[in-house]
Amino acid sequence: MKKIIQKISAAIAESTLSEKARAHYADGRYKEAGDLFKELLKQSGDAETKRYLADCYLQRAWGMAAKAMFKEACVLWENYAAHADAPPQAQDVYVLWLLAGKNQRKAYALLDGLNARQLDEEFPVLSAYLGMLLVSGDTELVPHLPHDCALLKHWQWVSEALAAYRNGEREGCEQALKPLPFRSAFRDLRSLLKAQLLEGADFEPASALLAKIPDESPYQPLVKACVAYRQSGADFVASVSALEHNQRRIVAQAKGLNARQSQLLEALVKLNGQPDAKARFNLVLQYRDVFGDDAAQAYCLGALAEYPGGEKDYFKHFAGKDSFEENRLQALLHEQAGNDYDAGFFWDRCIDILKKDRPANDRKVALILRHMADKAYPGEAAAMLADSLVYDPDDRQSYLNLLTIYQEHRPDPAQYAHWLERGLQRFPADTDLLVRAAKSAAARKAFKKAAAYAKALLKIDPVNTLAKHLLFANHMAHARRLLKTEKFHLVEKEIQAAEQLTIDKSLRRQAELLRGFYLWVAEDKTQGLQRIVDTLASLHDDPINMHFQAQIEAGLLELPTQALSRALPPLKDYLLSAPQLQRLMASIGYYDEQLDDNTLLFKVLDKIKAPLKKSLEWLLEHEAELLAWCQSLETIGHYELLKHAAKAGHARWPKPAWLYYRTLAECQGDASHLDFMSLYRLKVALEDARADNDNRTAGLIERLLERASGGVELLPSADNIEDFDRPPLSDDPIEDLFGHVPDAVFKRIEKKIEELVRKRGPEQFVAQIMRQYGNGRDEQSLAILFMNQDFLWCVTIFAAAEELKIEIGVGFDDIVARFIHDSPQYSLPFN
Repeated sequence: MKKIIQKISAAIAESTLSEKARAHYADGRYKEAGDLFKELLKQSGDAETKRYLADCYLQRAWGMAAKAMFKEACVLWENYAAHADAPPQAQDVYVLWLLAGKNQRKAYALLDGLNARQLDEEFPVLSAYLGMLLVSGDTELVPHLPHDCALLKHWQWVSEALAAYRNGEREGCEQALKPLPFRSAFRDLRSLLKAQLLEGADFEPASALLAKIPDESPYQPLVKACVAYRQSGADFVASVSALEHNQRRIVAQAKGLNARQSQLLEALVKLNGQPDAKARFNLVLQYRDVFGDDAAQAYCLGALAEYPGGEKDYFKHFAGKDSFEENRLQALLHEQAGNDYDAGFFWDRCIDILKKDRPANDRKVALILRHMADKAYPGEAAAMLADSLVYDPDDRQSYLNLLTIYQEHRPDPAQYAHWLERGLQRFPADTDLLVRAAKSAAARKAFKKAAAYAKALLKIDPVNTLAKHLLFANHMAHARRLLKTEKFHLVEKEIQAAEQLTIDKSLRRQAELLRGFYLWVAEDKTQGLQRIVDTLASLHDDPINMHFQAQIEAGLLELPTQALSRALPPLKDYLLSAPQLQRLMASIGYYDEQLDDNTLLFKVLDKIKAPLKKSLEWLLEHEAELLAWCQSLETIGHYELLKHAAKAGHARWPKPAWLYYRTLAECQGDASHLDFMSLYRLKVALEDARADNDNRTAGLIERLLERASGGVELLPSADNIEDFDRPPLSDDPIEDLFGHVPDAVFKRIEKKIEELVRKRGPEQFVAQIMRQYGNGRDEQSLAILFMNQDFLWCVTIFAAAEELKIEIGVGFDDIVARFIHDSPQYSLPFN
């Protein structure tokens, strides 16, 4: 019985050992697996265990060779060969490992045993590496190679080619390489020599030849050295950094670098190719004899803007050039420190110095003014850009920047028109300016001018789609005006002019739609009405879009719409699909550009708003389309429909973009009506948008918050910029009361505030504060204080800190005392 139990135990132990060994092997732990397989081999001696053990030795050998531990790799391969089935794998690689490990005796013995067929056909990798060793001067190999092998035969031709190459005999080298067959062990060397024989300036053909040499080729290190040799500048430094030290030394000698230049190269290699501003600055100072004093000084002066800590070393090694450079340096240093006010002082001094030598320095003055404008508020920027054009009137970008300011940042139609005219005078064929001019004329209903600008644009750019659309829109608008004034004989001419433009089918059908209205008004009502209905059916596959466009076109022509509504398919209970909603948005955008105001758009949208609202409930799977719908409604300012869409979207997707549109709709586009809690939610949403990398939404929320706080431009306008002496100071009660609270603690409080806001609405929160802290106080005064958004915010911070049981050193009485004298003194009604 004991013997049976022992046999069973031994079998179980062997089974467990085998499982562990195979697990180690599968995970690539070959040493641990090999030790266990050795134990198993002692117990059973089966062939499969022996094969596993052999492969463990082989894999470990490969690993050692990858670490350049060739002697260890050879020992492991020999262990592998002792356990592997004949013939063993990787014999050719074993020979190379022996040579790399300086064990020539064993290597030569193995080579002596090879015949020509084995070397040429079975071991091509070994043959290629042996050829490389012959090229590098290891001629002791020759007696140990089969005398009839292709490698030795080809080596004779390669020797002749190398001798000719060293003697500068290009034709001789090429002739010697010609007999080499395509599959020769020296084929990569042939490509390398051909690349080197090309003229030095022919970098691209040489690179193409070198690129054909495979990465596993033994000549690859030489390829990298040749590539580096042919390069210059940053590319040369990057390539040479990847070479070994001896290779770098040889390449530097071939390039003709002197000792100091070679030292600089080694210093750059040690910096790993990406030195920081300080390292670059110090390196240029250290090797200024290599760069030249003037170049080194110019670089270090410019680098001070990025590395202001080098100012002392700069003045230690370089004498100040002149007062202009000193002031320029001070301006750059102040900009680097974020002090734009003092930077402006030094830039002004630079300008005063440059003005002493006009017109020679006019260009420099203009460049400084434009640089200052990049960092200024829009009002200041406009004044600086305008001044820069006095000194350099040919800068196109300055005109475009001024137009952007007077169109978007500080809308001023008169200034916009002035600078647009100035820009066109200077650049009459500029497409950007012509587009702006055409749009501006169309907005002013100056149809002939808009058409003239669009025609001029098409002469410069015949395929300009925008110009064609502008010209089409102007023809259509002019045709409507002619139809309204009953100049019927000219209407068809304008419609035909619009149709002659090579535009898309959709716009051609719009021209046909207007022709239908022309027939309806001027000729045959029945025929005209039928053409209107047929054209709308070809434009749209849904009644909502058909009714919308019919109502808009009729409204533009001041025509009654009852007959149209009866002739078109009913829109009641119809639900728009996502593509149909996109077409409606396109139509809204098209007509928004044609109208002086949005009264007609609102009137038509109000007629179809019932099916529109129902459609949105069906489209809640299409977030992108609904967001685009909200953007379209924001553009025209239809806040009723926007509120409906944003509320549904925010309930489905609680994201910053939806909160923005919902908040915008609730305040009817007037940010001054936002209450404290709305502003707080927007600030939280702004952080969330930034965290999600949603830059567009973050920008929208930022602009809304700026409008709520009266805008970010606290500096005076360009009109009274001369009186500006000091940056404005702000009285921040939050900073006064809570500025001492550490940032880490304040972040915890902010998170608690967010939790409080979500749990309780603003009214409930204020009521709780009044109950908790209002006992014994004048309720009217406290109610007045709560009208102050800053007071409410401070109380919220205090309440959150109380909930967290954090002592911040500020009580409710402190907050009241801070605000009581600043609040307006008035009585509530009916007291």
